[in-house]
Amino acid sequence: MAYYAIYCADSADGGRLRKEHHAAHMKHIGQHMSQLMLAGPCPPMDGSPREASFLVVEAADAAAARAMVEGDPFHAAGVWEQIVVREYKPIVGAWAPRA
Repeated sequence: MAYYAIYCADSADGGRLRKEHHAAHMKHIGQHMSQLMLAGPCPPMDGSPREASFLVVEAADAAAARAMVEGDPFHAAGVWEQIVVREYKPIVGAWAPRA
């Protein structure tokens, strides 16, 4: 198992679609709580109207991490226009796993 940082950038219509599909999204999140180390929205800033989502998940590999996110109703509904998955190695900090 490894950790993966996942950044999901919203589409132009993401704000409206987020509201419409929020309940289904939260149900999906609930089904994957054991994999989620950290997850939440990134509010718009610097005048941008778009949100994003950021997650750190534990998965067998990058394909499994991507499959979890692509199985999210936000993905199917078009909330996210781009998903970036990168292996992540937490080393220090209050949220880093304890060895």
